[in-house]
Amino acid sequence: MLGVNLDARRCSRPPENGTATRYTQLGIVSAVTAAATERRSRVIAPNSWLASLALSLIVGVSPVSGQILQEGTDAQPAETAWPIEPDLAPRPTAHAHSTSGPIAIDGRLDEPSWEEARPFGDFVQSKPDAGYPATEPTVVRLLHDADNLYVGAVCYVSDPDKITITSLERDFESLNSDAFGVTFDTFLDRSSSFMFFVNPKGAVRDAQSFDDSRIRDLAWDGIVQVRTRIDDTAWTVEMAIPWTALRFDPTKDEQVWGANFFRRIRHKDEDSFWAPIDRRDKVYTMSKAGTVRGLGRLRPGRNLQLKPFVRAANIAGTRPVEEDRGGDYDAGVDLKYGITSGMTLDLTYRTDFSQVEVDREQVNLTRFSLFFPEQREFFVENSGLFAFSDDLDRKYRTGASARDFTFFHSRRIGLTDGGRPIPILGGGRLTGRVGGYELGLLNMQTAAIPQAAPENFTAVRFKRNFFGNSS
Repeated sequence: MLGVNLDARRCSRPPENGTATRYTQLGIVSAVTAAATERRSRVIAPNSWLASLALSLIVGVSPVSGQILQEGTDAQPAETAWPIEPDLAPRPTAHAHSTSGPIAIDGRLDEPSWEEARPFGDFVQSKPDAGYPATEPTVVRLLHDADNLYVGAVCYVSDPDKITITSLERDFESLNSDAFGVTFDTFLDRSSSFMFFVNPKGAVRDAQSFDDSRIRDLAWDGIVQVRTRIDDTAWTVEMAIPWTALRFDPTKDEQVWGANFFRRIRHKDEDSFWAPIDRRDKVYTMSKAGTVRGLGRLRPGRNLQLKPFVRAANIAGTRPVEEDRGGDYDAGVDLKYGITSGMTLDLTYRTDFSQVEVDREQVNLTRFSLFFPEQREFFVENSGLFAFSDDLDRKYRTGASARDFTFFHSRRIGLTDGGRPIPILGGGRLTGRVGGYELGLLNMQTAAIPQAAPENFTAVRFKRNFFGNSS
């Protein structure tokens, strides 16, 4: 019995005989042909070998493997038995294409460059049916020019009314929404990554990861331009990531990056990945990621940001008490400079944190102090270099989290033991990579206030990986 599933795009659960068809997600076989195939499959006796052979000649289905062949291809496809073992599956490779003209970020993917780019897809589920093909096709293309890396994705849907969107805010909660995500390991160390997640309405969630998913920094905000579009058959993502938002080695003649791509279909509780991974792993588990080639030699450009601030106030009248009357002013500046594409210098004078996101309220019912994550921009980039973790198996082994191994937490700088703010006079951070080493250096000086004497904080970490992902 052949056990061929001719319309794998609509298959919501694995076939009963334990096999499924590795369907073509790139639009090579038309929907009309697929529909005709489905109708014919209902009238052909399952034990008729001649009938199945005739069917294969009509629609291009191999009678041996049950796979759909690409038109114009002479090679016979290898037989795929489903489910596959995600950790043992070969790691895929994608190719980025150089643009032939300007790209307008409008969510349409209608420029000639997108047609010229080589598409890829064939996402594999991590849940609910681990190791089986995704139930909805996803087609991804990569482009690049002198300024940006472009990501275009078409996320096909059989019922657009079931697309789930719960938030439009930045850093939305991706667990509760349909989403498309991408991670780039720009140094190909199979350990760290830059992450970007997008929901169908264009909300963005970005982060950095370190130590092969053991440490995440969700407070990192990268520069990215995103537009999305929803129609009757799919929702589309068009994304432009400036080279200045990423860190990589510009001395290489050919950039080769680690990467993985992710699709979440919330109403099916389905997660699928381009590079197959186990359900306990994440899209930023870079040791199991695929590879992106074709980027050529990249120039990072000048990475210089200067952010001054000025604040002034005057209190007058009869109601304020005498000591509160009069003028008050303050000024300061933050500077970020990319010394190299892998090494970043941050300097600050009279740091102002008025634009920092407010902490989420927590209720403490224990005898231990609460843990609030660092969200101040000056301390955020590459903050994972100062973090430690024993979270080797995603909490299955020890029940520990990264905070249990946080020997240095920058959130304590500029706060009294009671949580009252202390003015920061200035400081600097040097973070990044030198050869095969990772370096983190920080020095901060606080001002004196009646409740606390001035303090100086210094932290240094020098790190190198040995034997794969150990450190």
